[in-house]
Amino acid sequence: MREYCADCGAAHSEGRTCQSIYHEFMALEFSNPGYGRVHFLTVACYMIQHHGYSDEALVWVEAKLSAYFMNNLNGPEIRKLAAKDTDASIRKWEVKRLKDAPLLPKVSWSMTIADVDKQMYDSESYGELITEWGRRTWKEMTPLLKGKDS
Repeated sequence: MREYCADCGAAHSEGRTCQSIYHEFMALEFSNPGYGRVHFLTVACYMIQHHGYSDEALVWVEAKLSAYFMNNLNGPEIRKLAAKDTDASIRKWEVKRLKDAPLLPKVSWSMTIADVDKQMYDSESYGELITEWGRRTWKEMTPLLKGKDS
């Protein structure tokens, strides 16, 4: 029987969830540099689509995704850019969405982590799919930003 993710709408079967796929992806990324080169995008997309970011962090990550795609940055470049203002000692906002935060609008995502999981077969295809997932998520996340300070 097919199950659907309450956050992103992904269809799952065989007891898999977005979270279990995410953990598998993290293991791949931390154990193999070929997979790890898209780590920023993997985390950003998962957190955006699963309402993991605070309102302030959503604005921040949208700006980083814009920089990434508009300037054709690579993995090390985006990590350097992101690291500049994520240190908790200088950041004035929470990264994670608090449990009592207002609900975010639902978005009909055209691509989810489950889509990447179903189509990837090696580090190259993984990188291409994660990059496409990142591009689509960035373009489709606008409803989450409405009314947020940018």
